[in-house]
Amino acid sequence: MKNQVPVLKALDPTHVAFEEKVYLFFGGYDYHRLSWHPDIADALNHAARTYGLNSGGSRCTTGNHPLHLKLEKALAQFFKCEDALLFPTGYLANLAFFESFKKQIDVLYIDEKSHPSLKNGAYISGLETRIYPHMDAKYIENDVKNLPKDKKRFLIVTEGTWSVYSTIVPADRYMNIAEKYNGMLLVDEAHTAGVLGKTGRGIREHFCLSSERYLISGTLSKAFGTYGGFLVGSKHWIEPVRNSSHVFHGSSAFPLPLCAAGLKALEIIDHSADRVQKLQKTSLEVKQHLQEQGFHIPLSPTPIISILFDHLDHVEKMKSLLIKSGIYPSYIFYPGGPTEGYFRFALSSAHSEEEIQTFLTSLSQYI
Repeated sequence: MKNQVPVLKALDPTHVAFEEKVYLFFGGYDYHRLSWHPDIADALNHAARTYGLNSGGSRCTTGNHPLHLKLEKALAQFFKCEDALLFPTGYLANLAFFESFKKQIDVLYIDEKSHPSLKNGAYISGLETRIYPHMDAKYIENDVKNLPKDKKRFLIVTEGTWSVYSTIVPADRYMNIAEKYNGMLLVDEAHTAGVLGKTGRGIREHFCLSSERYLISGTLSKAFGTYGGFLVGSKHWIEPVRNSSHVFHGSSAFPLPLCAAGLKALEIIDHSADRVQKLQKTSLEVKQHLQEQGFHIPLSPTPIISILFDHLDHVEKMKSLLIKSGIYPSYIFYPGGPTEGYFRFALSSAHSEEEIQTFLTSLSQYI
């Protein structure tokens, strides 16, 4: 199957138009379909009319607006941390973090299957980087034990869950290592913030971890349905990025309407634990059903469902079944995933029981 990027037109929270046909949509990563929420649209429109689209400068010169500060404060409060810093994208947030810590860290430990933004961040930092086997906490600890005396300051870097297989990282074990040997843990929560934990606070809430050695990078473009990247943690770690990052200083200030949208999205998730818990429950039930049908997928309360095939004829068979059922066949090619591509589906709290059943029935026909 050729790597052709489709042109999709969203029609409502769960349907898209593709090549003049309407399909039920289980792709993307707008996990609560908040991009369609009327209150967020109203907040965005009001800010655009009130403040304009942008503050007209870098935030380190003339572009620092009260809305930027308000959103950063809201992010810090949401994740129950001391400070936060806003970026145009989650990718840039990761680059900025690594760029700013050449003198505070000796060794980076990065998962072999990490997102390109983490690997590229490690590269531009110039720090000694050790790639550890996928989710192998034992490997990390054994290596940390043998660090030389002049290289004891280490940072474990991971994603909260993996965009291909949706397994949840053993962050509790990573945190134990950080606490035992005086290190730090950075978790990219792009796919877990707003999804995991009883109230959507992500990995730290899911595992009940302390915040003292825990740093968060993430994005508002997924579960929060808006846009923008962020770093969250103690001032000790956030201030150096704010003061020295070329990525932060050299970027135009974040669009003000999107600040307002992000604030409203955080407020909605903050007051809708039922929405978060519904998505977790649905995700577990759907994955359990698919496992029973013979699909090899990990059982986790995350909404990503990836299906990989070894042969093109299997891919075409699945694609045909999905189209026949009126479901868009989200077969994607993405960095970090299989080079031959894979089916990547994502459940949302907006999908109805009937739509979920249509999805399950369609996949079951393959077996």
